[in-house]
Amino acid sequence: MGEADRILTVLTRDRGKIRVVAKGVRRPRAKLTGFTDMFHYNDFVLAEGRNLDIVTSAVTVERFIKEGMELERIALMYYLCELVNRLIEETAEVPGSFELLRETFNYIKNHEVSPVVIKSYFEMKMLLLLGFAPELYKCVGGEVELNDGDDLSFSVRLGGVLQGDARTKDDFASPISSNTLKFLRVLQQMPLEEVLKVKASQEIVEQTSSITSDFIEYMMEGKVKSLSVLGEL
Repeated sequence: MGEADRILTVLTRDRGKIRVVAKGVRRPRAKLTGFTDMFHYNDFVLAEGRNLDIVTSAVTVERFIKEGMELERIALMYYLCELVNRLIEETAEVPGSFELLRETFNYIKNHEVSPVVIKSYFEMKMLLLLGFAPELYKCVGGEVELNDGDDLSFSVRLGGVLQGDARTKDDFASPISSNTLKFLRVLQQMPLEEVLKVKASQEIVEQTSSITSDFIEYMMEGKVKSLSVLGEL
């Protein structure tokens, strides 16, 4: 495009993930400059273009960055945006993804919450929306109901939990506790407000985070760049 133009990737409620052109926004005092930043919920008016639609006007409905926000929270929002960008194909509609991202950003902005739990919650819900949620109720090595007291492990490759001798079906499966399995089920079934009421030990939270991150990266066949930054913070 032109030197002063910018191409934006936008997650929309009704059209999925799209790319649009904001013309002239790199020029000083351009009227649309403030609407092209990340972490804004904008109401865009678009004009149909030959290849990409063009932003003609915009109104900011909500800003998810606030003054004095901790770097860890901002890094988490970057990570969630990168996940959405990597997991959702352009023009693909994933019902519920817009609402999920907006809800999660709201909690990051307005509540004192564990970034690790928020991260795992978002990863699990995205997997559900995309139809790739891990199997947490039956052994993926034998299709039998899981017994919480049995020796459990999680197989990223097989997409769920193994129990007992079935662990031999994946040498890379990671052992998990029955309480971690219960917390994974909570992430799948409950809304964020209810998830945050659950008291889980640091060990369970960290084990859950490792499982959801590994599963996401296996699906994408690569690491998410911003996750390493988040880990360092």
